[in-house]
Amino acid sequence: MNTTTTTTTTTTAIIPCHALPTPSPPPETLKFYQGRDIQLPLTPEPEPEEYEILNKPVIINNKSIRLYVTRYLNVIQKLLKELDGRDKMMKIIQYFIKILLHYKLVNGKHWSSITSNFSMTRKLLRLGTALEPMRQLSTTKNTLLQFILLSHAIVNNISDDIFCLHKLGVFGKNIGDRSETLSAYLWFSGIFIDLRDNFKSLVKLQKQSVSKDFSIEQRKQKIFVTEISIIKLLMDGIFCACDIWKPTHSPSTQAWSGFLSGVLAGYKLWIKFSV
Repeated sequence: MNTTTTTTTTTTAIIPCHALPTPSPPPETLKFYQGRDIQLPLTPEPEPEEYEILNKPVIINNKSIRLYVTRYLNVIQKLLKELDGRDKMMKIIQYFIKILLHYKLVNGKHWSSITSNFSMTRKLLRLGTALEPMRQLSTTKNTLLQFILLSHAIVNNISDDIFCLHKLGVFGKNIGDRSETLSAYLWFSGIFIDLRDNFKSLVKLQKQSVSKDFSIEQRKQKIFVTEISIIKLLMDGIFCACDIWKPTHSPSTQAWSGFLSGVLAGYKLWIKFSV
């Protein structure tokens, strides 16, 4: 009798290894006696490279530098062309030297003559400034207030011219002293007139609304310039008050007030020519 043995063949499907990835082991935990578990990261974060900024190239735009230099040179050229610009630049240098002289930081014998030369040059530059208010007084119809203000400016400028001519030896000491005193009082009263006008302009600008022809930036700039004018006039008032009443500390006070007044006036001109 023959015995038949049946063999059953089991076929096992082979799955590619990339289809089912091997699961990663759970992160290792550190257990402390308080019972808190802290999990460590699987892979440490890469440390930042040291001196990474130093390895990057620094690019300097020569074109932008040339534009800035050209712009500033153009403003300085405009300042030197204007009479008021030359006057303010010399005023800054003059009173800066006076500050150095007051604190005895430079040789007084040498630099005192330089400040005197700057002062005389500035007087010569302003010689004949009475012609402009004279022209306005003769060619336009003015109210009583405008007539008084223009007459005030004419007398003030003429007294300045007489004092300048006295320094040149044209007039004697008596006329020179009187013109200097008259000029100081007229300048002091003119400062109060200018302060009044600037305060009125400042209030008007602060209340003025923005329109198409008057943007926010223009309004802010005009307010800023008016505030500079007010501070500059206050410095002029301090300087002129020392000329009239002559306190004991007038040399140092006039040196600093004159310097600050010149810097503020020069900055106003810089803003004007930069626009």
